[in-house]
Amino acid sequence: MGGKAIFVHIIGFSIILSYIAANLSEVATRAQGNMSQYAASTESHNLAVAGANVGLARLYQDTSWRGSVTQTITGPFRGQFTYTVTTLASGRPFLRSVSVCPTADGLLMDTVEVAFGPGSLQSFTLFAWMTDFEGNVFWFTGDTVWGRVHTNGNIHMTGYPVFMEKLTTAKKMNPKWGVGGNKAIFKQGYETGVAEVEFPTDLSILFNAATSGGRSYVGNVDIELFAGTAADNDGFAVVSSGGVVIDTVQLSGGTFNGAITSTGRVNVQGVLDGRLSIGSNTDIYITDNLHYENRDFTTSNDLLGLVSDRDVIVANNFPNQTNCEIDASIFARTGSFTVEDYNSGAPRGRLYVNGSVVQDSRGAVGTFHVGSNTLKTGYSKSYRYDERLNDPNFRPPFYPGFYKKTFAVGSWWESVHVPKFN
Repeated sequence: MGGKAIFVHIIGFSIILSYIAANLSEVATRAQGNMSQYAASTESHNLAVAGANVGLARLYQDTSWRGSVTQTITGPFRGQFTYTVTTLASGRPFLRSVSVCPTADGLLMDTVEVAFGPGSLQSFTLFAWMTDFEGNVFWFTGDTVWGRVHTNGNIHMTGYPVFMEKLTTAKKMNPKWGVGGNKAIFKQGYETGVAEVEFPTDLSILFNAATSGGRSYVGNVDIELFAGTAADNDGFAVVSSGGVVIDTVQLSGGTFNGAITSTGRVNVQGVLDGRLSIGSNTDIYITDNLHYENRDFTTSNDLLGLVSDRDVIVANNFPNQTNCEIDASIFARTGSFTVEDYNSGAPRGRLYVNGSVVQDSRGAVGTFHVGSNTLKTGYSKSYRYDERLNDPNFRPPFYPGFYKKTFAVGSWWESVHVPKFN
């Protein structure tokens, strides 16, 4: 009996071990298959994500590009992705990336969709100084700018101009900093080759507002601004044409919306008490100091915009022969902010701007003696940014704005392929 019992035990153990071995082999086979399925699903998903990122890079290089591109991946990881950029009814781009990954069980496909948030209108008052084209005008010793400076063109330096905030240019600085006579002082650094900022094609927002709730005139007009009395605590503008008063505009109260425009030249001076934008289809001439009634820029609520379709010009007249002070945000859409006869006569001191200056082509305001960088004619510059304008919602009524060329991602959706594990 002992021998038979041992034989039965051996047979039993053999059967059990064979069963275990068979199960282990099946588990190993399933594990290998599951791992293959997981690797394939991960590969398919990563291909779709890669396609989305490649598509984003393509779109950010050229935001006007629309189309579809397929890219095939070869090597250990095989497959392809196709990214497509279309335009939605809202006018915003839409990106879809689809991957195709071959597996032993067929093709796997994953999708990534990217939607972009609506572009927001940025105020040009965010810049202390901005130009579309700097021309051959130089920043000199004695020039000082507080606030952000940007140009879409090349910017020229000589001597020791001072920039208190960051300077950016879509092109380059000429000469490079530290080369030749460029000893400019950048308190917050500088950057070249940044994206351009596009100017509007017209001033319709301001001019439409002037015809509906504001004041709209025809021909050349003179505007003098006055602070309000203690009793009413608001200011007003007196509008004349040919020496005859044609209108008096109360700047606050009633239905006035803060916009005054004219089809012709506008001459302006005085003290502003309130918020106002003055627009011209031609040129604006500053004939004397323009001050806010409250010149404490931490507490003042006074705000002026000078918006011209061509030039904004500091007049060459008696009041402006010894310095000129301007509290305003200046915008010259197709022209310049410049000084009349800047290259003739005796030096006129310093031109102070408290606010911001944006112009298509940089205008000259003075000339300097070669070598000494001392004032020869016109003005030296002192441009101080009105820090209240850092708030994009705090700007003169109906002041021009711009849209950023880049798009912010509003939503990012990814499909998930679930492997069929055994």
